[in-house]
Amino acid sequence: MKKIAFIISIFMLTHTSCSVDEVLTSPKSVANNPLISATDKAVNEAFLKYQKDLNTVGVSIGLYKNGVANFYGYGETALGSAKAPDKNTFFEIGSISKTFTSIAAMNMLLEKGQTIEQPIRTYLPNDLPTLARDGIEVNFKHLMTHTSGLSYFPDNFGGGYYTGKIGEEFENYDRSKMFTWLVNTPLRTKPFTTWEYSNGGMGLLGVLLELNYTKNYGTILKEKLLAPLQLNDTKTDMAETDITRWSKGYSNGKEIKYWNSLNAMNGAGVIKSTASDMIKYGLANLNPPNTLLGNAIIKTHQITFLPFTEAGRIKINGRLGWFQCIHKDLPNETFIWHNGGTGGYSSDMYINKNKGSIVVVLYNTDKGTQAREDFMLELLKIISN
Repeated sequence: MKKIAFIISIFMLTHTSCSVDEVLTSPKSVANNPLISATDKAVNEAFLKYQKDLNTVGVSIGLYKNGVANFYGYGETALGSAKAPDKNTFFEIGSISKTFTSIAAMNMLLEKGQTIEQPIRTYLPNDLPTLARDGIEVNFKHLMTHTSGLSYFPDNFGGGYYTGKIGEEFENYDRSKMFTWLVNTPLRTKPFTTWEYSNGGMGLLGVLLELNYTKNYGTILKEKLLAPLQLNDTKTDMAETDITRWSKGYSNGKEIKYWNSLNAMNGAGVIKSTASDMIKYGLANLNPPNTLLGNAIIKTHQITFLPFTEAGRIKINGRLGWFQCIHKDLPNETFIWHNGGTGGYSSDMYINKNKGSIVVVLYNTDKGTQAREDFMLELLKIISN
């Protein structure tokens, strides 16, 4: 099986682990850790241990434990800036966007008195064929658990996937191209029998939201999720962010253009956010509001696809947009998890519901390393003790 980091992180042209011929970047010794509390010192010790091989220009870390949120920045927001990221620095969060899309879709279904078993054909134009295989129609549960039979990427996505121009390819991948893909591509497997990560399926989920509300994805997310949860620094549009608070993204030692629009694939990974807002989002998942939206959040935490997928030191199974994750070095802890990757960024978010704790890590360099996995394990130990 492929490395789990490659399977889960979206938009990567190669494996997220760096090969020997790639440029590895070590974050500069610039930091804003106050080194006061035991948590401060534990995070700093972990960073220093793995600093050399983290392959990033900068990293922003948010920890929530015992009712207290702490934020740490290391390295630089941009090469040569001598400025460490802080809790309000913007990063692209990639596939963590899929959890927002799934919550919004669940909220929509609850508004309509429907369940995740609702076939998606009732939301699609009548001239599209029914997506089905072996007598099983694709429904919302299948999209949210990556068991629809739709492929990792649409097969008409374009050559930018292979030539390093994937950002431009996303901007051009409109709803018409997505519908052409659905018409011409049979499902790879019978729905809800095989787990295969699908950016296309989550992009489609975002389009279903747009078709239902007759609004664009960003407006829907703002009205239905971001505003109610007061996630004021979580955006789908670069123009709505404060450019002075952005980190620069890097890949293989080179600065990468920001990705503003993913067009019909927005639901798979368009969101930009900060460590501060991501901790607020984690808290909304730990303590959902007593509203329809809160009920939607709770329902996305259901363990819906039971067989575990194992890779390396972790194993996962499907929730709705999220994954349940168990680390082999922390076998008694269960996390709600998702990660993400774009052309110049990567991210991780873990929520330990039993301990009421959260960790968010945002990098402004895309490809991961073994040191990142080891660093994350240290942070998971900190929030789980």
